[in-house]
Amino acid sequence: MGGRSSTIIGSVSVEKKNQENDGPPTYEIVFGWSQSFENLMKHRAGQKYFAEFLKGEYSDENILFWQACEELKREKNAEKIEEKARIIYEDFISILSPKEVSLDSRVREIVNTNMGRPSASTFDEAQNQIYTLMQRDSYPRFLASNIYKTVMGTFGIKEEAV
Repeated sequence: MGGRSSTIIGSVSVEKKNQENDGPPTYEIVFGWSQSFENLMKHRAGQKYFAEFLKGEYSDENILFWQACEELKREKNAEKIEEKARIIYEDFISILSPKEVSLDSRVREIVNTNMGRPSASTFDEAQNQIYTLMQRDSYPRFLASNIYKTVMGTFGIKEEAV
């Protein structure tokens, strides 16, 4: 295939090249999601199921922000970087946004300073903070969720309580 696909997330489109982490996940991949948050986040289907779970918890702004930051890092055009950074700021950082992510004051101040000269790394501190928040808070609940259990069940695997 080797094509590109594009989906709209908030006001930012996320474009990804087809890679080995695209396509239907195998049992090994889905099981790997339970081994580390990094495994979950590096597979497109993992992000999709995790986003579905977060939406049910009314906190999908976190993964949408993380994905928008990943897209920003892939952008090479300076004008588009500035435009995308402003959209990300308006969609996820601004206190006026209904999808505002929860950042501490130190990181929020770094982002505000960085917005003076937006770059592909403008949101790095904020993205790291949100990644850690999802890893510590939402990820353990995702693994215990019906969404993850259903995906595992498609392989005929039933998780037993220990």
